[in-house]
Amino acid sequence: MTVSENRPNLPPSSRVLTVVGLVLIFTFFLDFLVRLTSPQMSNVEVQLNLLNELLDRGVIPLIGLALIYAGFWFYRYTHSPAATEATDSPKTNAAWQDPKFWTFVFASLLGLMFLLIIPFQYAKTGDVIQKALDQVDQEWTRSKGTIDNQLNQIKLEEQQWQAIGKDPTQLDQLLQNPQMPPQQKTALTQLKDNPQVLKQNVEARVKQLQQQQTQVSEQLVNAEKKKAEVISRATGERTMTRLRGGIRGVLLAIAFASIGWTGLRDASR
Repeated sequence: MTVSENRPNLPPSSRVLTVVGLVLIFTFFLDFLVRLTSPQMSNVEVQLNLLNELLDRGVIPLIGLALIYAGFWFYRYTHSPAATEATDSPKTNAAWQDPKFWTFVFASLLGLMFLLIIPFQYAKTGDVIQKALDQVDQEWTRSKGTIDNQLNQIKLEEQQWQAIGKDPTQLDQLLQNPQMPPQQKTALTQLKDNPQVLKQNVEARVKQLQQQQTQVSEQLVNAEKKKAEVISRATGERTMTRLRGGIRGVLLAIAFASIGWTGLRDASR
């Protein structure tokens, strides 16, 4: 009994593995080719999502190439050594004429592609996070401007009331101010003839304005804390995204290169 007679007769196995592997690789690239035609590809966030998905789903073509490689091995295993040597003989077929050769070259190129994705993903992550930080700065500037205006108005009104409390004669000047709200002017007019009530109202109003100033100052402090938290969270997210993408890219590059170089080495024997 020969060695080939001891081998199981599994001719459909290599074909099934090869077809499944080709389908996985084809659908993977077809999906991303369709997405590249999206009109939103100019958006840096869309570009980063595409690169991250390439790294996340890179295992799909890896499995496909592994199945194709297994299919080649099954083919050699299920055929007699003489037939295999005759098919793979360099006298009859050059290396570049063998489909297996181009399959393993393709695997090596995929390894290079995933290795090159790493710096692009690194740069795009920085662009997206920086864009988010710029938006935070703009919102912070607007919020701070609003709070500062409120503080300035409160301080100005507090100074006016304190001046009235020290010198009631300034009440006439204040009443002549055209920018004073009508309701406030009416209230001051009613208090003009009653100094005792005017003094009590001045003290109450000054105290109220001081409380408002404290509340607005607390809003400013809370806004600063919120900004610092957003910046810290964005910085941490940028580091984790870059680290995750770099590790995945390197591992995929090593895996594809291993399949390609191993296949080329076996094919050259």
